Amino acid sequence: MVLSSSMIVTVIGLASLLAVRVQRRSMQMTNDTAEARLCAQSAIELGLLYVQDQNWRSTWANGTWLSDQPLGSGRFSLEGIDPRDNDLSDSEDDPVLLTGTGMKGTAVHKVQITLVPTVKPLESLNTCLHSRDDIHIAKGDQLTVDGAPVSANDTLDNDGTIDGDAEAGRIASQGSITGTLTVPAPSKAMPDSDIINDYINKATWIPYTATIENKVLTPTHNPWGWANSEGVYYIYTHNSNLTIKNSRIHGTLIVNTGAGRLTLEDAVFMQSYRSYYPVLIVEGRARIQCDGDVLSETSCDTNYNPSWAPYLGQSDDDKLDEYPNEIQGLVHVTQTLELENNTRIRGTVICHDDVHCEDQVTITHDPSLCVHPPEGYIFIEGVHVSPGSCKQVVD
Repeated sequence: MVLSSSMIVTVIGLASLLAVRVQRRSMQMTNDTAEARLCAQSAIELGLLYVQDQNWRSTWANGTWLSDQPLGSGRFSLEGIDPRDNDLSDSEDDPVLLTGTGMKGTAVHKVQITLVPTVKPLESLNTCLHSRDDIHIAKGDQLTVDGAPVSANDTLDNDGTIDGDAEAGRIASQGSITGTLTVPAPSKAMPDSDIINDYINKATWIPYTATIENKVLTPTHNPWGWANSEGVYYIYTHNSNLTIKNSRIHGTLIVNTGAGRLTLEDAVFMQSYRSYYPVLIVEGRARIQCDGDVLSETSCDTNYNPSWAPYLGQSDDDKLDEYPNEIQGLVHVTQTLELENNTRIRGTVICHDDVHCEDQVTITHDPSLCVHPPEGYIFIEGVHVSPGSCKQVVD
C-alpha cells in the first residue's frame, strides 16, 4: 500500500510537471503569435508612412521593400506589389498591394491591404469658365456665370459686366462684377496634353467639309459613315475653317483645326452621350456665336429626332419639335476661344489660351462634372486604403 501510494504520488507529480511544461510552451507560442502579429501590423504602418512621399513609386521598386528587419524581440518584412502589371512606377492610376510579415520564434503572421489612388476632379471643373491665360469681356457686354465662378490663371480684363463670381491671378480692368472677386486666386491645373489623343483613339473619323448644317449626329446615326457606339467622332480640318450650325449632336465631337478655326453659329444643340466624356474638344481655335432660344425643326426644315436618332427616347416623322439652343457638358479648347451673341452653355468651359466674351453669354455650371469628372480630367492626390481590403493571409 505504501509502495502503491508512492507510485501514485510520483505519477501525479510527473503529470503536473508535464502539464506545466505544455502550458508554458502554449503561453510562449501565444506570446510569439501576438508579437508576430504586431510586427506584421507595424510593417504595414511603415508602408503607409512610405507612400506619403510623393516620389514613393520611383523610390520603391515592385517587390520586397524591407526584409527580416528586427523589431523588439521579433522581425518583420514588407512587400509592395502592383497587382495589375507588376510595375509601380509606370502609372499613378495603379493600386499597390502591401503585405507585412511578422515573425517571432516559429510564429509567422501576414497582414495585407490594398492601396488605391485618391482621385479628385481638376479644380477647373468647379468653374463655369476657366482660362490658363487671360479672359476679356468687351465693353458694354455681359458674361453671366451661375453656380460657379469665371476663372483666369493670369489676367481678368473686364470692360463690361460679369454677373456672378470671378477669380484671377491679377486684374487689368475690374469693370462691374456683381458677385465676389478673388484676386490673386490660386492657379488651377490644366488637363494633361495626352487627353485629346486618348479620345481620338476612341473616335470614328468624319471626313472634312467646310460646313455642317441641318445634321443629326448620334451614337446610332452618322450621316458620313459608320456610327460610333460611344458617340465619339473626330474631324481633322486640314488647317481650314469648319462651321457647324442648325445641327443636333449627341455625343463627343473632337475637332482638330490646325491653323483654321471651328465656328458654332445660329442654333446648335450639343449634349454628351456618355456623362464621363466631354461634349466638345477643339484642338485649335474656336468661336461659339449661337443665337436664338431654340433649335427649331420648322425653321430649319429638318427632323432632328428621326427613328434612328431619338431624343429622350422619343422619335417621330414630323418637323414640329424644338430643342434647346445650348451646349451641355464639358467644352475643352486648346487655343483662343471667342464666345459671342447669346451663347448658352450648361457645364464648364476650359481654355488653354485667351478667352474673349462679347454680347450676352451665359454659362450655367453643372456640379455633376465635379462629382463624376470626365475621363482624364482628374488628378491623383496620393493613395488611400481600399475599404474592406485589410485581411490576414496565409501561404
